[in-house]
Amino acid sequence: MFYFDKHPNQFRLLFGILASYLFVVAAINFYRFSSSPTDENLFTNPPTDLYITKNFPAAQETKNDGSRSSDSVHVGDVLLSIDRHKVETKEDVDSLIALSTASTVTLEVRQLEMRKNYKVLVSKASVPNEFVRTLGPTAYVVNVTQGGASDRAGMKVGDLIIRINGERFKNANDADRVMRQAQVGKSIAYEVIRNNETLTLHVTLATFGIQIGILIFILAGVVYMGTGVFIGLSRPRFIAARIGSLSFIALGFFIMTLLNRRDLTQDVFAVIRNGTLILSVFFAISFTLHSGMYFPKERPELIAKRWIRIVPYGAAIVFTILTIITNNVGFFAGLIFLIGYTVVIQILYRKQASDEYKKLNRPGRLTGMFVGVTASALGIYITATQSPQLLWVFGILLTLIPAAQFYTIGRYRLLDLDLRVRRNIQYVIVSLLWLLVLIVVALKVLLVMPETYLPLPNIRLTATSIEVLDAPLDPATQKLAEKVVLMFLAIGLAVIAWKVGKKVQQFIDKKFYRAQYDYRRAASELAEVMATKLTMADLGRGMVEKLTELIQLKRAGVLFFRGQKECCCQEAQGFDGADWKNYCLTTGDDLVKAIQQFQGEFSVDYLPAGIKEQFRKNEFLYIVPIRSKDILVGAILVGEKLSEATYQHEDLEFLAAVAKQASVAIENAFLYEELAEQERMKHELAIARRIQMASLPQRTPTIDGLDIAGTSIPALEVGGDYFDYLNGEERKLTVIVGDVSGKGTSAALYMSKVQGILRSLHAFGLSPRDLFIRTNKLLWNDIEKKSFVTVIGGFFDAAQRKLILARAGHLPLYYYNAKSRSVETIIPKGLGLGLEVEGLFSSELEERLISYNPNDVFVFISDGITEAQKSDGAQFGEENLMKQLDMHSHQSAEQIRDKIITAVTNFVGGNEQHDDQTIVVVKVV
Repeated sequence: MFYFDKHPNQFRLLFGILASYLFVVAAINFYRFSSSPTDENLFTNPPTDLYITKNFPAAQETKNDGSRSSDSVHVGDVLLSIDRHKVETKEDVDSLIALSTASTVTLEVRQLEMRKNYKVLVSKASVPNEFVRTLGPTAYVVNVTQGGASDRAGMKVGDLIIRINGERFKNANDADRVMRQAQVGKSIAYEVIRNNETLTLHVTLATFGIQIGILIFILAGVVYMGTGVFIGLSRPRFIAARIGSLSFIALGFFIMTLLNRRDLTQDVFAVIRNGTLILSVFFAISFTLHSGMYFPKERPELIAKRWIRIVPYGAAIVFTILTIITNNVGFFAGLIFLIGYTVVIQILYRKQASDEYKKLNRPGRLTGMFVGVTASALGIYITATQSPQLLWVFGILLTLIPAAQFYTIGRYRLLDLDLRVRRNIQYVIVSLLWLLVLIVVALKVLLVMPETYLPLPNIRLTATSIEVLDAPLDPATQKLAEKVVLMFLAIGLAVIAWKVGKKVQQFIDKKFYRAQYDYRRAASELAEVMATKLTMADLGRGMVEKLTELIQLKRAGVLFFRGQKECCCQEAQGFDGADWKNYCLTTGDDLVKAIQQFQGEFSVDYLPAGIKEQFRKNEFLYIVPIRSKDILVGAILVGEKLSEATYQHEDLEFLAAVAKQASVAIENAFLYEELAEQERMKHELAIARRIQMASLPQRTPTIDGLDIAGTSIPALEVGGDYFDYLNGEERKLTVIVGDVSGKGTSAALYMSKVQGILRSLHAFGLSPRDLFIRTNKLLWNDIEKKSFVTVIGGFFDAAQRKLILARAGHLPLYYYNAKSRSVETIIPKGLGLGLEVEGLFSSELEERLISYNPNDVFVFISDGITEAQKSDGAQFGEENLMKQLDMHSHQSAEQIRDKIITAVTNFVGGNEQHDDQTIVVVKVV
């Protein structure tokens, strides 16, 4: 079956051939059945051959309906049992009455004419001799078509046919065969027993005849086949549709041919039809079970078990062969097995079905249960009462199954089918029906009123008085009075009808969303929304919700455009707009340009092809541009109305007025958003500054032999400079100073990342060089190629009085040598982090070992110190830095740090700080 997923037209061809074959066979069978000779009655085998020939009373009779009668047993009834013992022969009757020791016996009798069984309690003494006789083979008439051939001949329900054209028969089927051997249009003689008398009725066989119940049953089969053909041909690419359609046409054929088979001989057609009938019912059950694995939703737990679907198909083939060999035994055995197998599978796996499957399957399941229970009860009733004319109820019940199928498909839009009747068409139909009801009632009243007797009082009106007379008025005056009263009564009824008609029509309008809305109230409510919603999102959402409510739309939306270049906000209601939102926010200025060319409201059909497709996909019909001083700031989008009626001119005018109101609100929303964004950024940057400052060392480590002081001053709220103290062992310390290219938020984020990497790697006890190599390896794939990080690190071993220094593209280390009283720069080779791959970076990275003495001073800085500028562009420079270091080398590390920062501040004066300033001073003590 999966082959047809990619070849749906081949399935259409094969399915069309199969459906045509089944329909043609069913149609030929219907023609043969309906055009064969018919006496237009239904007869069956009587429940017994014991015919009551005498009336006799009973002490008590209780009918099925609980009523009682004294005249109990009637001529023409048949005897079923005596004292609950079934009787079949006259000898049985005589024996049971004779053997009864009680004075009374209970007789169960069937009243043929009423088709009812009842029990009577009679005295043995009142039972007449020879009150029953054995009739032999007869046909019991259970239904006579009103106005049909048998009815015209005088046949009645309850008649027992004993001969047809003088020929006896074995049973009702044999009687039907004898009847059909007669010629159409010619009279045949029926000998019937009625009230213990033999009558001869001459029935002229009809050329064409069929019982209404059977006809409705056949029409139910046509509905099934039509359902299968529609689903199979319209959606062949779905396996659920393919198997379901096969199930429906097979069931439809079975229903159409089951009850209308009249074959005098087993000709070729009868053999083909019967074989097809057997196959259709067995495979219909198999297809039904199989289709339940895919419809209304796939059930993987059943699909994975191939044996579940293989067993019924194999059984269908086996039982078809058995039916051909054993006739009814194999047929009923096959039905019991397949139906039982289907029920067992459903019960065993019902708990494994998903909640969604249970929800989608609920209409079909409840309908199937209702049809099954009702049909079973009806079948028992028809069998018990022998009322085959109720077959039409079976036909109506059966049509509920395809109706439930269509409801499920339409309700949940399954198989990509939209079966829903549009609401505007529903509105027209309901309104026309209500108008038709009013017209029919009005015509009925007009016809009845002239014939209505009005018992008017004998009142005579004159110009001066009103008289009540004892004698009746003369006919002319009475007639005039009646006309006047009828005229006023007609006017009153017309007013009442108009009021009722108007109220009902208003109710219909409300139910179908046709009630007119108040434009003034709508404009006032929208103005209130626009005045109270400050943010763009709130404004858009409020406008959409109010428009949807006021105009009663299925869906609506708004777009806001910033600078006529981009869609900065979109809101929609009536559907899951995730894809739509993504489209609006990523389309760019193409959407703006497409809408900008229109001045007033317009249909989406005028948009460029690609954009139009998106709007149509999301079911928007009209766009109303929103302009503020000829600048496009937004657009209102509206979809179909809930009423599904077309948009009128006043609807579009109202939307245009809403667009004018919205322009000011949108401009205010833009201003509010800008102010809110500025405040938000200021607040977030303040938080970021606190976080960044908190990430820097909050406490200076105490290392014997070293005096340490450091600080970092960002140029903006946050910066890209940092310093850190990595202290893992006693009297050992690694000082890190780094600078990320650029400044501001992005630099601060990279700084935080580098700081985290260095702190993590330091736990492995790495030297500054190895620390930088591993950091570069981790940073290389993550940092933007236009960015880099410079860093300098010094590992102090206070016990050995040694410094291991590595520099990755950073400024040099400034070293004050106390012995020589001079300041020098130490510049090991090295590239910035993130500039080169691992090999080149590590080969260029140099590490220096420096021995130091008491009072030596080391200064780590970022370029914000040396490059600090005056207003004329002059920089603080290394010379000033080294001079400050030489001047204050005798002071503590903290004082040296503060003196340098003060010197830089005094140098730049009131000029704005352009770069982050970081300094760490380490003095040997």
